[in-house]
Amino acid sequence: MRTSRITPLFVGIVLLAALAGCGTSTTSPPAAASTYTLVQEPQQGYQAVYNLISSAKHTLDMTMYALADPQADAALIADAKRGVQVRVLLDGDNTDGGGATLDQAAFSDLKANGVQVRFAWPGVLWHQKSIVVDQTNVAIMTANLAAAYYPAIRGFIVITNNPATVSGVGTTFDTDFNSTKSPPSQGVVPTGSELVWSPGAQNGLIKLIGSARPGMTLYTENEQFSSPAIAQAFVAAAKRGVTVNVAMTYSSSYASVFDTLVAGGVHVNLYYGNTPLYIQSKALSVNANTVYVGSINYVDSSMNADRNVGIITTNPTVVKGITATMASDFAGATPFRGGG
Repeated sequence: MRTSRITPLFVGIVLLAALAGCGTSTTSPPAAASTYTLVQEPQQGYQAVYNLISSAKHTLDMTMYALADPQADAALIADAKRGVQVRVLLDGDNTDGGGATLDQAAFSDLKANGVQVRFAWPGVLWHQKSIVVDQTNVAIMTANLAAAYYPAIRGFIVITNNPATVSGVGTTFDTDFNSTKSPPSQGVVPTGSELVWSPGAQNGLIKLIGSARPGMTLYTENEQFSSPAIAQAFVAAAKRGVTVNVAMTYSSSYASVFDTLVAGGVHVNLYYGNTPLYIQSKALSVNANTVYVGSINYVDSSMNADRNVGIITTNPTVVKGITATMASDFAGATPFRGGG
C-alpha cells in the first residue's frame, strides 16, 4: 500500500504541561487533566474510531490520506444525516494510484450523502490521518482507514481531549479545507499542545532523538526510511551510549540506510515478506518517558513538504503502551546483517 513518496516552518513541539492547580485563585477548582486513549492495531480493531465518529453531535473534521472503509463511510454519512456538519479532506495526489484514484469511491459516496468532502492540493501528499469531533476530542493516527489492510497493519491511534491539541488540529484543518489550491502552510501549535507538523518536522524529530540519554534504550518504528539526517541522528545517539533499536518491514529501497545504521552501532530488526505483520506505524520512544506518534515517515518529503501531523507526549498510557509494543516488535523481527 502506497502511503508516502520515496522522494519528498518551523515546527513547534510543546510537551503537555501539568494542568491541575494552574489557576491563580485559591477558590477555583483545578483544571481537569486531559485524557488519553491508546488503540493498538491490529489487535484492537477500529471500533474505537467508529465510536468516535458516531459520537459527534455538532461537527466532525477528518483529514485522511486513504479512506476505503465502508463502516467508516457509513458512520460519517449517518452523522451528516442527523445534522452534524461533517467535513472530510482527502489526499489529492493521483500519481501511482494514490490520492484522487485511491479515495474516489469514498469521495463520491460521501458527497452524494450530505458530507462536505474535498480533495487537498495535489502538489504534495496530504498524508495526515486525524479526526476532530465537536472541537473537544481528536484522534491522531499512524494508519489509514483502509479496511483491506487492517489484519496485517501495525498502527497506533491516540484519542485525546487535550484542548490545545484539539484546537491546533482543528484550526489547521480549517485552513487546509479552505485552501485546496495551495501547498500546506505551517501547522498551528497552541501553547499547551503536543503537536508536531509537516512541513517542517525534521528538526523536531532530530531534537527528540538528540534528547536520548546514554544508558537508555531508544525504540522506533517507521514504514519508510531514506533520510540521511535521521539516520545520522540515530548513529550519533548510538555512539554516545544510547541503545538504538529500529524495527521495520524490509524494503530494498532502504537497504543502504539499514547498512549505515548497522555500521554506526544501531540495531536494525526487520520483518520480511513471509511474516503476517506489516510495520506501517511511525513512532519513537526515548528515555522511557516520551513518545512521538503520528503520520510522519523518515523521508525528506514526508518531513519537509507533505502534510503530516503527530504528537510528542509524556502521557504514561501512551508512552508505556507504545514502548512495550515496539520492544515486542523489535524482539520478534530478524536482525539485519547488511548488504540487503
